[in-house]
Amino acid sequence: MSEREVLDSLDSPDTIPISIIPQPRNAHHSDGDWEVRSDDGEGGDRPPAGGGRRRRREAAARPGMGRAVVMLPPVAATLAAGAYRLGGQQVREDESATWWAAHLSWTDLGRLLDNTDVVLAPYYVLMHLWVSLVGGSATMLRLPSVLAMAATAGLVALLGRRMFDAPTGLVAGLVFAVLPVTTRYAQEARPFALAALSVVAGALLLYRALDHEEADRWGGYAFGMLLTGMFHPVAAAVVVAYLLITLATERQRTGAWFAVTLVPVAPLFAVLMLARGQNHQDPQGGSDVHALLQLPQDLLGSQHVALALGGLALLGLLFGRRNGVPLLVWAVLPPLAVFGLRSYGNLFTPSYFVFTVPALALLAAAGACGLARVLPGKARGVPTRQVLLGMIAAIGVAVVSLPVFPDLRTDPQPGRPDYEAAAAWLRHEAKAGDGVVYGGELDKVMRATAYQWRDVGRVPAQVYVTLSPQRDGTYTGRPCSAPVVCTKGVGRIWLVTNTPRTPFAGMTQDEGKFLQTDYAAGGSKDFTGGLRVTLFNRVPEKAKNPAKG
Repeated sequence: MSEREVLDSLDSPDTIPISIIPQPRNAHHSDGDWEVRSDDGEGGDRPPAGGGRRRRREAAARPGMGRAVVMLPPVAATLAAGAYRLGGQQVREDESATWWAAHLSWTDLGRLLDNTDVVLAPYYVLMHLWVSLVGGSATMLRLPSVLAMAATAGLVALLGRRMFDAPTGLVAGLVFAVLPVTTRYAQEARPFALAALSVVAGALLLYRALDHEEADRWGGYAFGMLLTGMFHPVAAAVVVAYLLITLATERQRTGAWFAVTLVPVAPLFAVLMLARGQNHQDPQGGSDVHALLQLPQDLLGSQHVALALGGLALLGLLFGRRNGVPLLVWAVLPPLAVFGLRSYGNLFTPSYFVFTVPALALLAAAGACGLARVLPGKARGVPTRQVLLGMIAAIGVAVVSLPVFPDLRTDPQPGRPDYEAAAAWLRHEAKAGDGVVYGGELDKVMRATAYQWRDVGRVPAQVYVTLSPQRDGTYTGRPCSAPVVCTKGVGRIWLVTNTPRTPFAGMTQDEGKFLQTDYAAGGSKDFTGGLRVTLFNRVPEKAKNPAKG
């Protein structure tokens, strides 16, 4: 065959172009490890099927920055910020609920969850085990939250690495670490840090399931979704973002995602049905549009932090391509949904949306690192430019956050009651045989005072409680139906209230009336945050029933 005939045969329609013949990615491929290449020699838009190929493709896109390099700096920064003066602030009102549940016996904890807060049962069980090992000091109560927030920062970095690239992941983790909201809830003994950890871990486990074709990979995602809802039901709203991640990554596996996601729905639904008839702690959520508009500032710590992070997040939407939309839904949909459903139960309070902050950090990092990609320069210098510009962005966020941190370290925080000082003063002033009653928000006042007196031997007796909170399965106990009997032999009663304008609020009508008629108010002392302690002395019978002339 002549040279001309050979060239003509190559142009024949029966000849298969070599560019579309399956080619091995390298000399050490596994069986069936092939990919279809486009005519320009690059991989097609659709990711090739098979976990091995995908992992090598991702590793090639992240040269020089392994998982440890990406995640350890955010973890260290979050640990340092969260551990600094961890026990310096007194236990707050909501944290006292954690201590109360954690210090109960298993039987009493079961009674409590039968009446209230069953949605927080996994968290309370976890804290019960923890407190039984290390005690209930402020530092020990908050340590699980610090560890959870540090782990969240590391997983945010890994998630950014998976969704975008290694520099974006590193920057996302650092941005998350320097935010005031991260430190704020790392130092709070409530489930919000664990909920954030579960949400980010759930996203990573979802990618793990999508990146591998083995069916058993879905188990981790299902378990993560279950933990997300169990640690905080509001966080389960992230499921919509998970759906968008699935559609953007492996659309053909959406059916599998739906089937697996239904698995944790049944137990979550059962828990929510149990919670419907229970009493719950009032989150004191906002109810008007102003509360919705104020949420970014209230959640992130200040208007300047919200503007800085929001500006970077908008850039992230611009440069984030298809991964920006799931992150936007993750950050925005839960607050909007809870606000829209507030007439059925007002849960609109900033602490309930801590789990949305990782999405904002990821968008902010995508914005900074995406901007670095479009700057002029050699292609091989893109990762370096991403890290440099990303570090500048993270430092900028840290700088505008600095004015917020002093208030986080103040004890008590601005506007919060000083139960530590009130309990210490009352114990010093009380005499043997004195009683104590509570007004205002009874559950908060009684729990917080009980925490301050947890290691104190002699304290005034609760004269208006006929069945202890432990036995009653509540935070307040069973109220007294006959005050004249409950106060027999008690000459002095101390009233502790966090509503000084209406000091007898929270009491039954008989309790409040009896205290005002059979006792006379003596001295009182006000404490920070609207807390007041008043001494009532029993009125002598002659003064109540003067002799008739």
